[in-house]
Amino acid sequence: MNEYIFYTTEGYTEGPNKDYPVENCQVVGVASGENHNEALKKLFVENPWISEAGFTEYHVLYRRLAPGNPK
Repeated sequence: MNEYIFYTTEGYTEGPNKDYPVENCQVVGVASGENHNEALKKLFVENPWISEAGFTEYHVLYRRLAPGNPK
């Protein structure tokens, strides 16, 4: 099973100085699956707030996380 981090450029963030625009990405979450599509679907099913907040699967980007060291 692979682990992925999902993020998007949708939305915005304000800095402490609200007159200064901040461009960045929003981390949506981390999920596991055989591939990124499976993990993304699982992320949206297990976290309904993502859709409720207006984020869409279409705009979500991802990166596979490196496997951790076995204990």
